[in-house]
Amino acid sequence: MRCIVVTTDGSDGANRAVDFAADLAGKLSAELVLTHVISASTLASVGTDLAHSAADLRVPMRVENTSMSEVLTDTANDILAKAKARAEAKGARRVHAEIRAGQPAETILAVAKEHAADAIVLGKRGQGRLAGLLLGSVSQKVMTLASCPVIVIP
Repeated sequence: MRCIVVTTDGSDGANRAVDFAADLAGKLSAELVLTHVISASTLASVGTDLAHSAADLRVPMRVENTSMSEVLTDTANDILAKAKARAEAKGARRVHAEIRAGQPAETILAVAKEHAADAIVLGKRGQGRLAGLLLGSVSQKVMTLASCPVIVIP
């Protein structure tokens, strides 16, 4: 195994996924790609066009002299910095972090494809059975469409 992609939003479930992926990456000397996805629905709610990376986000709204794109990017950078420190503490040695924007499942799959990932690790969301069946969760969609193994951490 050469590359593992793990996505994080900073939640407890995502932290467990980072821990698992980092432990695995450390044991296998694999590259660990940490990804935080700024969802398209978040972008739509602040009135911006979807961009390929957070650096390209353009949001006209200002919050205390800070654009919403800066707020989103700063939050994503903070989440990834904490995840990187966590991953390195768990034994991962080659850790790369990326901020992406888009639909979460599709974006995770694109990152995995770009890095030729051997596995994707993600946390399970607590949507409940009915919501998961009706709406489909990110983890369900990634598991269905991924071309590599997907490990979902409860």
